[in-house]
Amino acid sequence: MMTRKILKSSVNVLLLSFLMVLCSCQMPDNAAVPVTISSGGSTAYQVVMPGEPAAVDEYAARVLALYLKQITGAELPVVSPEARDTQKPAIYVGMSPPALKYLGGKPLAALKDQEHVARSIGTNVFLYGQGVHGNLYAVMDFLESQLGWRWYSVFELPVLPKQPTLTLQPFNRKRGFSFAYRKVSVRRGLDFYYQQGMNMGYDGRVDSIVKKNPAGITNFAWFVSELPDVADGSHTLFGYIPPDATAHSAIRWPWLEKTNYFETNPEYFTQLENGQRVKNRQLCFSNPGLRKELTANVIKTIAHIGAPCLLALSAMDVPGPFCYCRECKTLEEKYKSAGGPLYDYLIELCSLLKEKDPGVLIKTLAYRRAQTQKPPQLPEGQKLPENLAIDFAPIEDNYFADWTHPDKQIQETYSDLKAWGKITTHLSAWLYPNPWGSGITMPVGNVERLINNMRLMHKAGVEAVFTDHCSYNHRGGWSEIQAYLFYKLCRDVNCDTDAIIREFTDNFYGPAAELMRKYMKELEEERKAMIDLPPGVGYRSGNTDNRTFPYLTVRNIHRWQEYFDQMEKSLAGRPESELANLRFARRALDLATLWKWFDLKKAHPEYYADHKLFVERVNAVNEIKALPGPEWEGTNSVNRQASKGPGPGDFTTLIEAGGQVKPLPAEFAGMDANRIKQFVPKYPNRRAGRAVILDKEAAFGYAVPVAEPELPFTFGFYQGDTRTHGAKRAVELKEITPGEYKLYKLGEITVTPDCLVWFARSWATNLGLGERLYEPGADNIWEVYASIKFMGPTYGGDAGEALLPKAERIPYGGKPEDLVLVDRIIFVPKSADQFKKP
Repeated sequence: MMTRKILKSSVNVLLLSFLMVLCSCQMPDNAAVPVTISSGGSTAYQVVMPGEPAAVDEYAARVLALYLKQITGAELPVVSPEARDTQKPAIYVGMSPPALKYLGGKPLAALKDQEHVARSIGTNVFLYGQGVHGNLYAVMDFLESQLGWRWYSVFELPVLPKQPTLTLQPFNRKRGFSFAYRKVSVRRGLDFYYQQGMNMGYDGRVDSIVKKNPAGITNFAWFVSELPDVADGSHTLFGYIPPDATAHSAIRWPWLEKTNYFETNPEYFTQLENGQRVKNRQLCFSNPGLRKELTANVIKTIAHIGAPCLLALSAMDVPGPFCYCRECKTLEEKYKSAGGPLYDYLIELCSLLKEKDPGVLIKTLAYRRAQTQKPPQLPEGQKLPENLAIDFAPIEDNYFADWTHPDKQIQETYSDLKAWGKITTHLSAWLYPNPWGSGITMPVGNVERLINNMRLMHKAGVEAVFTDHCSYNHRGGWSEIQAYLFYKLCRDVNCDTDAIIREFTDNFYGPAAELMRKYMKELEEERKAMIDLPPGVGYRSGNTDNRTFPYLTVRNIHRWQEYFDQMEKSLAGRPESELANLRFARRALDLATLWKWFDLKKAHPEYYADHKLFVERVNAVNEIKALPGPEWEGTNSVNRQASKGPGPGDFTTLIEAGGQVKPLPAEFAGMDANRIKQFVPKYPNRRAGRAVILDKEAAFGYAVPVAEPELPFTFGFYQGDTRTHGAKRAVELKEITPGEYKLYKLGEITVTPDCLVWFARSWATNLGLGERLYEPGADNIWEVYASIKFMGPTYGGDAGEALLPKAERIPYGGKPEDLVLVDRIIFVPKSADQFKKP
């Protein structure tokens, strides 16, 4: 009986296949009819490769067949045009003789670079596009628009609807990209990015994805990855002219054997205001010898890597003028920009390469307001050479504002970008969706910022984008939805972002999605309400204070915690991945809760009875294990484990310290305590050591260890915006009382938007003042004192093992027996009424 059923089923499958073939043969080629790819998990279709497939075409065909099998259950053979079964329908990937027979004429001639088409003719499907990746883009658009394929995050699996019977209505779709070149920082899972339309220079570097096939390249478009970006990078000058063998650079060429230029030619490097040449700044571009040597090394590099290619020649990541020599200052004046010396050299170099190596494109960074962010002023109607690309990187923008914000500096940045667009043939731009420091630790509503800035970039003429997505690696904040929006806006800058956000959150958070969107919206509204931006808040701001995060109030934090309680309840019995995604989103709010613990506990004592519950939840999120990769990755599965995110350790220490503050030292008796400000320094990069330690003798119950303490011990003041060293203090051994906090006067300072008080030679222990003390229009003059405790034999005392064991100290090079702690820095305003009358 069973044998008869199996036989009957087999006959039905064969009959279905016969009917599908019959329909495909009898139907006119141009008939607009439904396309039934599979029925009941069976198919008669085949995937036909291009006539002369490149590696990317082979990859596209394999991906198509793979996803179709997962969606329908049917396995489609991937065949060459010669091996195809002429009696069966097909999905044609790229151009081949049989595909051209149906399409007629020269279908690629009507397409711009990277444009692609997905269409049906009769029962056949045609997926093709212009350029190296055109066929792959057509395949992925077909899967997304016709079959419902989605891949929301590299940490997640592709979403594939199960459709054993798959019938498509006739379709004819042509698409391109709003941004012609798209690049992201690749952390893991190359397939994910490649299938999203991110080029990222895979060709020529990642053989496991696709091997470079430059044959037939005629389009000199720097933004297409047909140009190998093996020479791409940031801050590369010392890769061509290394001052010594240890100098850092984004690249270092093995064929450029000389590594001691500062020893042999110090005149090639920055001259300071005092006339001294230094090897840790930039190059002196007005020096004829330097220009000749740098050009020779560029030409030698081109000879080794081959043309066409993209070469990055960008300033080192050191702020301030390139050089103070008279000739460089003359070039600054000539171009009305601090970047004048570099621009002058690049114009000369590109003019030479245009004749000698026309397939080479030079790229440089427009970076920092006081360096190269501002474009050169050229004679009326003149533009920069066509083989010079400008990469605009607005790293100094306040991360709470996009370019629609009225802030003067924010508007200055966008004005600079538009000005570059007027004189540049090829304009690229960096996106900084998330900052470093506390901006990825605390909740920030910055999804709209990415959307608005991408649209404004496009309006200004940007054709290539790169996103520096630091928190994406540990799934911080809104980074995953920002990344997904980035991919979609790259394809269509005017896409319906509200619909994309709804779709993404519905998939990521299930029944909790609606409330999650409400939380996101409220964060966005709080961000946009910050008309007066916190001063000094940029990409590197590590401050967690009320001035930086005015919206993280007790009322808001508590309301949002109640949102998450509701969301967690709504996910009972749902897939574990949804709860994991929810808790990644909650982590920043839990950290904000620990920061504001004492205020929250006072307002809601029952809810905030035990801080350890929040600590444990943050720690649990940081231990969430990655989902297994797709089955088709097999043994080649990539590591999708998120990096461990920010932890609660230092906030826990602050809570355990008790939240109390000791009175001001006796030196301040008689002063108005309400006008005196006191802060604890920024916690240094802890590396293997502890950043904040409990100390019952400290003013707030905790203190910060100083990195690289020395004798004499130094601390001082520095204005970053003016590159000016201010007051400096050396503490001699005779001034130290070992094991006790003692007040040391630094002196008078003038606070500017970007300035800090630093400690010891590394400056790793410091306090940024711009966002804390600077007031526009005020005198901003303060007297500064630091409360410091010295322990260890270097300072004539015990090692202080009870406070901090040697194994837990910050290993910056200081002696492990020594420990220097700062528990507060005190600021007294210098004004006529600063003292109370006796």
